[in-house]
Amino acid sequence: MRFRIVLFPLLLFLFSSCRKDILHWQSVTQIAVDSNAQLNTAVWLPNGIGIVGGGGRFETGRVLISTDKGKTWQWKQMPDDSKGFFGSCLAPDGTVYFSGMYLRLYSSSDALSSYKYNSLTYKEEFMGAISFGEKDKGIGVTALGIDSGGVVLFDAHHNFISFTRFPFSLWDVKMFDAQRGIAVGSGVVMKTTDGGKKWTRLSVIGDNFNSIAALDSNRIFVSGLSGFIVKTSDGGTTWKRLRNGSNIALPHYQLWDLFFLNEQKGYAVGEKGVVIYTDDGGEHWMEFDRFTTHNLRFISLCPDGQLLTGGENGTLYRLAVK
Repeated sequence: MRFRIVLFPLLLFLFSSCRKDILHWQSVTQIAVDSNAQLNTAVWLPNGIGIVGGGGRFETGRVLISTDKGKTWQWKQMPDDSKGFFGSCLAPDGTVYFSGMYLRLYSSSDALSSYKYNSLTYKEEFMGAISFGEKDKGIGVTALGIDSGGVVLFDAHHNFISFTRFPFSLWDVKMFDAQRGIAVGSGVVMKTTDGGKKWTRLSVIGDNFNSIAALDSNRIFVSGLSGFIVKTSDGGTTWKRLRNGSNIALPHYQLWDLFFLNEQKGYAVGEKGVVIYTDDGGEHWMEFDRFTTHNLRFISLCPDGQLLTGGENGTLYRLAVK
């Protein structure tokens, strides 16, 4: 009898923990792109023009452009010797930047009507993310395997400034101003207060962190490849684990990108078409109906309020939430 009394609450707890909240989209619109190129990153200009960067690490870089707020997309021809685009950002002066293999950097101030590109150094590394905290200086993070990475500093004219090596890969970076920023990677979250010259490792571990969603320099969300999501409300001094990717009572999936509309509402996307959503600041995550089995690499907000997500095998969708 005692065994039954103990077992029943335990089973009830596990059942409630494993319960899935399935959300339904108002509409899901697949965008035909006539290619199986992997789509990795999106950036929006103030005038509503959208640019999606893609291609594999060792494949020719591909770029899609939309001039109607993300409803239709057209390919932009890029150099044959370009490689896949994985990082993108909009600098304070409105210049669009893309990065990818071999520390190559692409920039355009006219929505890719014209552009310039070059390799910052001869290092054969993958620069997966870039950010500008001021108009004249950018920062990129790199990966070379799982146990080596770095931070690259460069100016607005693509001139190399410095390269700092770390014994772990780095996957995302966000600069809040000329001095303050955060970078994440394999089991590490780091902070800079001097424009990227020096970095301090913060007290958060648990995953191969690969995506940053920052509302400001204090309120920052970070997700990882094993499904962890953590948050700081004080600029990185303390952290709260919102989702434990190792919890056996939770669904297990890789997460590739994280996006928050505000402090309460956020989305994350990942393997086999998973899209999860929170409306309480990350305390509770719900899964949407899956509309693809392909891995989703990015999610962003279109100017008209719909969501744009894309990933492997030319996957690109517009999503409307009820």
